[in-house]
Amino acid sequence: MRAISAFVLTAAAIVATALPAAATPPVEAAVAIQPQGRLEARGAAVTVPMRVMCQNGATGSLWVQVTQNVRGELAIGDKYTSSVPCTGEFHKLDVTVVSRTKAFRQGVAFTSATLNVYLPPDSSNMVEEDREMMLVR
Repeated sequence: MRAISAFVLTAAAIVATALPAAATPPVEAAVAIQPQGRLEARGAAVTVPMRVMCQNGATGSLWVQVTQNVRGELAIGDKYTSSVPCTGEFHKLDVTVVSRTKAFRQGVAFTSATLNVYLPPDSSNMVEEDREMMLVR
């Protein structure tokens, strides 16, 4: 009987140490790209309207990329924003993305956004959204 009890206790101890510690819950965050962007400076840039939300007390950064096929060549631009408001509420942001290749034009473009959020001492989260966006004047 003692041998079985010792075996059960040993097995339980091994299983308990093999299980990972309780993970820290992810920081609340969300990013939403609006369906329509605005061309700026004859297509040199695009203003991308979006909504972001991150947990109060966290710090957030945002990366946005716009890619468009312009007559068989790609117009590509991206923008990194090192600080976004983190209050637990949604905030409207207009991110201006400048083309690195050729001018954007009216029509459909593919847009990606990545919101990185950090809440001290060791919680973080990353949320992404990818979508087609209509570029207009």
